[in-house]
Amino acid sequence: MPPTPQACIVSDTKHSFAMNRRRLLCAGSTLAVAAPALVSYVAASSRTLHPGWTGARVIEERETQFGRIAVLEKGRTRYLAYGPGTQFVYQSAVDLDRPHELAAPYMRLMMLGVVYAKPYARIVQVGVGAGNMTGYTMRTFPDATVHAIDIDRDVLELGGRYFGLSPHPRLHVHLDDGRRWLERSKDVFDIIMLDAYDDVSIPAPLTGADFFRIVAARLAPWGALMQNVYTPQVNQRQLRAAIGACFDQIDVYRVGGSDVLAAYQGPRKSVEELRLRARSLDKSLRPPHSLEKLLEFRVPS
Repeated sequence: MPPTPQACIVSDTKHSFAMNRRRLLCAGSTLAVAAPALVSYVAASSRTLHPGWTGARVIEERETQFGRIAVLEKGRTRYLAYGPGTQFVYQSAVDLDRPHELAAPYMRLMMLGVVYAKPYARIVQVGVGAGNMTGYTMRTFPDATVHAIDIDRDVLELGGRYFGLSPHPRLHVHLDDGRRWLERSKDVFDIIMLDAYDDVSIPAPLTGADFFRIVAARLAPWGALMQNVYTPQVNQRQLRAAIGACFDQIDVYRVGGSDVLAAYQGPRKSVEELRLRARSLDKSLRPPHSLEKLLEFRVPS
């Protein structure tokens, strides 16, 4: 069993206990995290799962200040799910037969940040979940240092226990609010990945032009923003307008119900330019998911 990521958590916040997940995440720069002592563990037999989880085995379930979360297995896939008794929403997934791959297709598209940013040595991930993308990034891009930020201590603990999120010299896990962390940072990064959701959509403090100005200020001139957009839950017109107010270009990649936006400054990158860069990275890094093939999911502008 891998160690929990607590040993590599480098920042924390104070405690506040009265809000549900959505209200807490929408509270902006005053967000807080739960103390471990407040977590209650719920027996698997005490809940009735949503029909979408029929046949799933509950490994561990917790009631936290952000709501109910559970680690479940269905077939050979392990999920970290929110509210699995009332809805079918998972935050992280891993194929137990291929643990070094990314089971969620949109997460593979998020890796295209390394194609857009050159170099890509300094990466920020806002919204870590159980750490699927974090672990993949660490394994696949050996020159990258990753700052992974999440507000939910329990999710990070479950990521360490069941999903392989473990300490690493190049990984810095921050238990904090992503917006506040970016505001306080004095560093400049090559890639910023945004994958933070509450139980309804992207939290409001992470959707406006004021937030994306913060993101743009933390990116190097050659850097790239990668934004996951679960299309059934997000007002895409407003989100793209906010990003477009701060970045010169937005490329769109689509798979299933998700769009991944690649935003950057300067002239638009041609398909051929991106393909040559991806082909070179595929040759040198041999990633489990070919970057060149992922470019095929680009939506024509």
